[in-house]
Amino acid sequence: MDIQEITLDKGTTTSIHGHIFGLDYIIEEEDYSVKVFIDSHNKRIVVQDYSGPNIHNLSHRLDYLARENDFDKVFIKAKMDDWEDFITHGYLLEGVFKYYYSGETAYSIAKFYSKDRRYSEKIEKENEIIKKIVHQDPSKLEIEPELSEGLVMRTATTDDIPKIVQLYDEVFKSYPTPLNKMSYVSTLMEYHDVLFKLILDGDRIVSAASADMDIKNKNAEMTDCATDPQYRGSGFMSILMRELEKEIKAKGIITAYSLARAQSFGMNNVFYRLGYRYNGRLINNCDIMGSFEDMNLWVKKIN
Repeated sequence: MDIQEITLDKGTTTSIHGHIFGLDYIIEEEDYSVKVFIDSHNKRIVVQDYSGPNIHNLSHRLDYLARENDFDKVFIKAKMDDWEDFITHGYLLEGVFKYYYSGETAYSIAKFYSKDRRYSEKIEKENEIIKKIVHQDPSKLEIEPELSEGLVMRTATTDDIPKIVQLYDEVFKSYPTPLNKMSYVSTLMEYHDVLFKLILDGDRIVSAASADMDIKNKNAEMTDCATDPQYRGSGFMSILMRELEKEIKAKGIITAYSLARAQSFGMNNVFYRLGYRYNGRLINNCDIMGSFEDMNLWVKKIN
């Protein structure tokens, strides 16, 4: 069993065991507070929430966590009033999460601690993919795929977890979260505001996607997209996304967003055709398909 030691503060460490990808950690100080995910799998600190006036001290604390744990990226969705303060501490603007905080914009900023993590050799190729997508024949964008006879779309239940895990395990060599672990998917379904939609051919799950809802801030990440290779090209992801959008809109979600692999024409094309707007690129953001990859940010106001 793998054991990883995580540094939380001077003289304070903890260990994570087995297939756990990281841990949540809350820091409360007089002039700031912050909730982070110490993401050992993706070698980054993800700031989940923060408050307080002292961005200087907050930034230095994040520096400490990153360096002590040998991570090379910090990722923050910064608020409108203070994102520029982070820039003065070495952060770079990577994208814009429109309408993220109950309709207010969030700024996707990152700080890097190594040249390898900061620079991507794939930028030009990824730019060409975006260029090709946005210059498509408009008439082709109006075609909406439909399910073939014999296929069924429905909401996932906990009974589906073994087959959901099997699909993700077959599709992805590696993934930023442990979707190939039944306990993790079970936790998402039972204790978090995560909605999974499935397409089935008989009793076989052939495509899946989820909406991870932040009810407090009225946003949702459209994520965990996977289709059995034998069924690709059938438009399943567009069908699943439209259905997920309907349900999260009914729950009061204002904005939907997604982080799509920048090298994947197919997934980026799906979001463009659904009316999402390309709003930036997160460099070497997470480990997917066996290595760190750039992720394109797509945003859509649905309410």
